[in-house]
Amino acid sequence: MFIPGAGLSVVGAAIGTLCAECVVACSLMYFLCYRSKELRLTIDKGSFKPQWNYIKKALHIGGPMSIQQIIMSSAYIATTIIVAPLGTFSIAAHSFGIVVESLCYMPGYGIADAATTLVGQSLGAGRKDLTRKFAYMSVALGMSVMAVMGIVMYAGAPIFMGIMTPVEEVRQLGVLALRIEAFAEPMFAAAIVCYGVFVGASDTLIPSGMNLVSMWAVRIPLSAVLAITLGLQGVWIAMCTELCFRGVIFLCRLRWGNWMKTV
Repeated sequence: MFIPGAGLSVVGAAIGTLCAECVVACSLMYFLCYRSKELRLTIDKGSFKPQWNYIKKALHIGGPMSIQQIIMSSAYIATTIIVAPLGTFSIAAHSFGIVVESLCYMPGYGIADAATTLVGQSLGAGRKDLTRKFAYMSVALGMSVMAVMGIVMYAGAPIFMGIMTPVEEVRQLGVLALRIEAFAEPMFAAAIVCYGVFVGASDTLIPSGMNLVSMWAVRIPLSAVLAITLGLQGVWIAMCTELCFRGVIFLCRLRWGNWMKTV
């Protein structure tokens, strides 16, 4: 049996990932477009000709989000460039730390998606009072869940890093990084879920700008400065500081900002 990418090491893993994603994506698209009872294309009769009012609305919401993703990805690359001169142990610990930390913030993104739905439905129904209640409840839940996950990450950092690598130097650096980042998890949750709330309200321009300013005006410069004297520890202190700052500004916008003005 032929296995795509067999014997090609990292290149083989990339080829295998590409094949898997293509198969899964094509299968899902076929099911949704032709087999789903709710979404298949043959349910409704009409034209698929684009309409400018829908395109304008999509660009208004999606444009800032697209630009944000591009520039945020560039910021992550810039962080890696800062970490690279610190040595192979630091690079490995940084990479493994990010993987482990994702276990903490993934629940926050799930709650943010739910918040987007709840806020969008409430605003669509004209219930702005209910919208604000759902927003506050979602943010509080996200911060609570990720605070607990931060405690788990702090306490279990040696175990998690021990699973990721047998190299003691990498493990020690990773544990230190994770324990620094654990203190930022509640405020990271605030930023994540607040952004989901704003997306549900079609308010993406200012929040996207807030994310970009936080990354490029706080994290990157602070990482570059602290890495000189503190190494990888300084980079993660900068990350922790930036996430707390981002959470504060998003909470301020949630409380005092006019984010429901677009509806």
